[in-house]
Amino acid sequence: MTRLWLRATRRGLLAVALTCAGTYALAQVRARLYTAVEDAHLSALQEGGDASAGSSGRRARAEARAGRAWGRLELPRVGLSALVAEGVGEGTLGVAVGHFPDSAFPGESGNVALAGHRDTVFQMLKDIWPQDVVRLTTPDGSFDYRVEWLAIVEPARTDVVASTGESLLTLVTCYPFDYVGSAPLRYVVRARSL
Repeated sequence: MTRLWLRATRRGLLAVALTCAGTYALAQVRARLYTAVEDAHLSALQEGGDASAGSSGRRARAEARAGRAWGRLELPRVGLSALVAEGVGEGTLGVAVGHFPDSAFPGESGNVALAGHRDTVFQMLKDIWPQDVVRLTTPDGSFDYRVEWLAIVEPARTDVVASTGESLLTLVTCYPFDYVGSAPLRYVVRARSL
């Protein structure tokens, strides 16, 4: 009886392991396909017009459709380069950095609010420091921001992504970075336009 139970347990654990590995592999393939398609789309948008810094953000806003990439976020010092897509739903955050739909776009006055998963696209935020430069490249041009502060807040602190009259960039992810499961806090990076 014990042998039968051990054999059944091994088979069950193997099935769970294979399911987890398959789910992970599928997510990786999906993210790579998304990146390939959306990189090409973004390159075509940037070639299609005058992309000088300081423009109004209207071209990025015109491209903003759920799950569609309209920009690239780069933090050179920590080696982060990720597509920025519209929306903060799981479908978007599974493959890119998500833009809060009611927030500003680069080139507009206001708070450009972006979210990402701490264990994928925003994993490197744990290594960011005040004074680091963050670049957002869109069909409207390249926009540089300098990190002013970092904070750990409760999830209810939605004021960090609220509209402002200043040209700001806010990056939000879950915290702690090494937490297993749904993390209880949020890590916020606030940067100001240069």
